[in-house]
Amino acid sequence: MSSGVSHGAPQHIWIAEPSSKETWWSRYDAVLADKVGYQSRKVIDADASFIVERCILVNAPPPAVDEERSGERRGVVMGAVQSGKTASMLAVVAKSLDAGLDAIVVLGGTRTALWLQTWERLLDQLDTFTDRHLRRVMLPVSDPNSIVDGAPGPGLYTLTEQQANRALSNHRPIIFVAMKQVSHLERVARTLREVVYPVVERLDRPFHLLVIDDEADDSSIAEADLAAGASLQERQVPRRIVDLWESRKNPGRTAIAQLRATYLAYTATPQANFLQDPSNPLAPTDFVVCLRTPGSHGDDKKREPSFKVHEGVPGWYTGGDAYYKSPLGSIPLCVPIDSVPEEDRLPNAIRGFLVASAVRLARDSGAVGPTKAATHVYGSALEAKAAAGPVMSMLVHPSAALDAHFDTAARILEWSSGLPPGDGTLLIANGRLNLGTAGIVRDMDEHPDRWATWLTNYEQANQVVAAQEGVTPVWPDLDWDHVRVRIVNDLIPATKVAVINSDQRSADRPVFEPSRIEDGWRVAPNQSTIFVSGNVMSRGLTLEGLSTTLFTRSTDDPASDTQMQMQRWFGYRGSYIDVCRVLMPASQLKLFEEYHETDLALRVQVLDAMSEDEPAPPTVLQSRAFKATAKVRGTRGRGLWPGPTPFMTWLNPPLTDIENQHVVRDVFMEPATSVGGLPRTRGLLLHRTLTLTETADLLDQLTYPAVGDGAVDPEADARWKTVERVAGLAPTDPLFPVFRMRLDTEPSSWGVESPSNLAAYLRFWALALERRVMATFSTDEPPQRWSLLDLAVRGDEQPRFRVGLRFGSGDKVVEGPLSELPHSVYGMQRRDDGSRLWSRWGARTDHGGAIWGDEFFDCYPTAVLPNLTPSGARERGSDGLLLFNVIERTGGGVSIAPALNIPVGGPDQVHAVKA
Repeated sequence: MSSGVSHGAPQHIWIAEPSSKETWWSRYDAVLADKVGYQSRKVIDADASFIVERCILVNAPPPAVDEERSGERRGVVMGAVQSGKTASMLAVVAKSLDAGLDAIVVLGGTRTALWLQTWERLLDQLDTFTDRHLRRVMLPVSDPNSIVDGAPGPGLYTLTEQQANRALSNHRPIIFVAMKQVSHLERVARTLREVVYPVVERLDRPFHLLVIDDEADDSSIAEADLAAGASLQERQVPRRIVDLWESRKNPGRTAIAQLRATYLAYTATPQANFLQDPSNPLAPTDFVVCLRTPGSHGDDKKREPSFKVHEGVPGWYTGGDAYYKSPLGSIPLCVPIDSVPEEDRLPNAIRGFLVASAVRLARDSGAVGPTKAATHVYGSALEAKAAAGPVMSMLVHPSAALDAHFDTAARILEWSSGLPPGDGTLLIANGRLNLGTAGIVRDMDEHPDRWATWLTNYEQANQVVAAQEGVTPVWPDLDWDHVRVRIVNDLIPATKVAVINSDQRSADRPVFEPSRIEDGWRVAPNQSTIFVSGNVMSRGLTLEGLSTTLFTRSTDDPASDTQMQMQRWFGYRGSYIDVCRVLMPASQLKLFEEYHETDLALRVQVLDAMSEDEPAPPTVLQSRAFKATAKVRGTRGRGLWPGPTPFMTWLNPPLTDIENQHVVRDVFMEPATSVGGLPRTRGLLLHRTLTLTETADLLDQLTYPAVGDGAVDPEADARWKTVERVAGLAPTDPLFPVFRMRLDTEPSSWGVESPSNLAAYLRFWALALERRVMATFSTDEPPQRWSLLDLAVRGDEQPRFRVGLRFGSGDKVVEGPLSELPHSVYGMQRRDDGSRLWSRWGARTDHGGAIWGDEFFDCYPTAVLPNLTPSGARERGSDGLLLFNVIERTGGGVSIAPALNIPVGGPDQVHAVKA
């Protein structure tokens, strides 16, 4: 994978000289200036420039007569959920157009609503030149809003040969905004193959196509890697995307010699993209990029996940750091609902939403409120927005099942109207979807404390926010009586209930902007709305003004990428963050917190890779409780913890093993105690105990030289480099590098139980006691998040290792390093296949009713075991054991087989891998 300059054959691209000082980027930058702060705008600029210069253009020289055949580049741009990926996409489009790219295809999602949202934003924010028809060719040629059931009309992406010739001759770029569905992709590909590419060949000029795939983990994974439950659409779309630049007759090459194609996969959850086979045509093989987000900390001049903005909380991206790491201190943005009676969970959330909306409306002194504003027609959209006040939204996510959404909506209508069960379904059937008043007023009368509690909670939260730097939300002069009146008069009559899903009974996509009518403007149709939804809200659609979310959905087999996309509460909500709340079961909250850590660990790796010319592919992390993705078949989790009792079964030939025997001899020249046994001594136990790092250094002295070509285990090397990147371990740190396998190591000795890997794990434990390593979990039973542990306590509990030398019933060792010890050494008679032991720990016998053996070699003198976990591992705080087994070999001589008994309580990190 490369994020920098291509070192292959020359690849040329024509870069147009700007015809005027006003550029695509300058126009778009002016639009951004009205929406985001100066620092955020500069970061969007810098990140887009990096993508264009380092990933798309690749420092391409000007065209030449001997132009080499153009090729393909593909990579991933990692955003964050609800963080403004579209802003980055449009910035990249603008800068690519300024750089002279010939054609850009923007794939705007798999659903009609997402596609229309992308198309409208591109037109409104980027395509703003008054002479735009002379600057570009835009497809679709007609308004996509007229499309029925997502099917493209025959002329939607049509371009004539004459139009293509004129565009290319005048260096006028062609821009497609297409839906990521088979029928749409087929039509775009047909226009390119049958119209555009023939003109390019006739003109014999370089042609650079950029394909930007929004939500690229959704229907862009090659069929060979898709999980069994993938739909036909998901299986066909990736091939249709590749058809935009390749001919199926010549895979791996662009359709014509003059064509160069760059595939840019945008997604907030790229787990599946990284885990699919790198040979797949859309796999990210050439570059990776991570977009940065504004927040409470970080430096905008460095490659860090976030950067601090001067405007303070209103400029923050309120994502995982805000909701799960709580930079605002004591604000409980996520509220467990386990203690709330199930029948009151939905009413409780609605109370929180209505109180939050009343507070927000009270802050807007110029607004009359949505109820009064809805009765008027205004002269402009701005007047309508100002009168109605802030957009206010709530989301209820009960399940993936469509019927559950309508059942939940019916319950909301019944509770708010004071109606019996069943009547809500009739209201929905009759299109009566406004909140009722009678039930809410009765609840206010019966449970005023439940309402007032929310107001107190928000006021306390506002005080915490007010202590932050920059502009903070103002707390209005309110008491519960004022809030009650505002809710009843200004909010309830204007608040709708809307079900958003794929069912034909559901509502259209939300509209948060004022509506144009014949004689003026009316307030937005979704000015105040309680949305009930599931999977549709898990991808791309933004809920403006979302303050309250009730998330009760559960799954028996959670996947982080799927559930991360459900976090619609993320976004830019700093201006009212004090009244934002997410209510969910504690078990689900724990999962979201863990997803955030693994996500942040992936971002750190991608940001590091951006600084390297030849970066290693990032490692996707997961945990024992969830998997990284369910989209790619054959994925599993592989932990760094080698288990409690790893045993190295690979044996050096006796003559090759001399160096290892020297190591053991030198250790046991120190004072040691004989471990008694019958009929002869079991072995020796060193008086001195070793620390984690001392044990690691001792293990790393063991060598396994290759008979032929030796090497470092590449998989293990990659795993431990991931640890170094995620932990931020500097090359100057004494623990660096974590993995220290010798260059000439025998490949057959590689594996989890190799001494080098075991040493790396112990070093990992040592470094994890000094820092809170992201996406790391303890090996306790059950495991705990490392970031929540008291590291001082863990440091006190870290193990020291007893070191033993195990003898056997074989012959006495009479030559070699072990014969030089002051104790007689006898070999262990163990079966092997010539180079590998058939079994591991031996001598398992009954000790006072307990069956145990050499894994507790250090306990033979006392016959007392340490405290054990339910699985039989040494409990946290116990000493560990490093045991050198002296194995007698057929034909003479001995070989050393090291083994460990490791207490629980150390760190583990689970890497997602393909089986």
